[in-house]
Formats: sequence, C-alpha cells, structure tokens
Amino acid sequence: MPLKQYIQNRSLLLGVAGFSVVAAAILVLPRYLKPDPDAGVTFYATEGCAPFEGECVGRKGDQSITLELGRDTIESMTEIPIRVRLDNMTADSLIVDFEGLHMYMGMVRTRLLPDDKGVYQGTITLPECGTGKMLWKARAILEHGVFKKGIKFDFWAV
Repeated sequence: MPLKQYIQNRSLLLGVAGFSVVAAAILVLPRYLKPDPDAGVTFYATEGCAPFEGECVGRKGDQSITLELGRDTIESMTEIPIRVRLDNMTADSLIVDFEGLHMYMGMVRTRLLPDDKGVYQGTITLPECGTGKMLWKARAILEHGVFKKGIKFDFWAV
C-alpha cells in the first residue's frame, strides 16, 4: 500500500472516530452535567393529584401547598396559567418548573409572584412533542430563608 493511500485511510478512520466521540458526548453528557433540581428540597407527600387535570396538593401537618394548572386539558404551545396557594406557610420566592419524563426537552422554569391574597400566579408555555402527547413532571418549590419545600407530580400535555 502506498504511503499516500495509507495516510488517507488513517485520516478517514480518525475523522470517523473523532465524530463518534463528539456525537456521543453531545448525547450523553447533558444527562450527567445537568443539576439535580430536587437537591436540598423537602418534598411534601401529595394527595388528590389529578395528573390529567393538572392539580395537586401536598401536606405536612397543618401546612399545605396547592398547585393548579388552570385548565381541564393542558395543551402544549399555549399559555398555561399557574396558581400556587400556600396554607400556614410563607415564601421568600416560589418557582415552578417542568421537565419531560420520557423525552428530555430541557427544563421549563418560571418564578411566580403573589397577588394581594397571597396566591402565587404566573404562566408558562410548554414545548410541543412530536408524538402529540407527553408526560411532564411539575415541581413547585418555595424558598423561605435557607429552607426549600415543595411538591412534585406528573401530568399529561397534548
């Protein structure tokens, strides 16, 4: 085999190997490098969660967190109203985030602001899944001083 052909074959092999390493890194590393959104949060046990209706209540003693997504059917690519009511607790800040369970679509996060009655409100728009229906995990996390408390539940979006 002439030297020129040997160098071309070797260059092609190194190019394919390099491309494979980069492609594998792009696909695998985000799973290991993304921060754990549950770290340091005390999650309350949930009850009365209706995953197709987007409503959930978490209780611990006399404290409760109620998350409502404000629609009978939760649709992707439309503005979804979010309401969180806190009973017997206060928050310095309250965020709600959403993460796809079967397909990683990034984390969609919004900070809610309290109204004059102490109900935290905001809106969010979820990305659309090509399959037409997607299972999401919702987390409502409140911060009060150094403490983080919250609830999480799963729901379907179409």
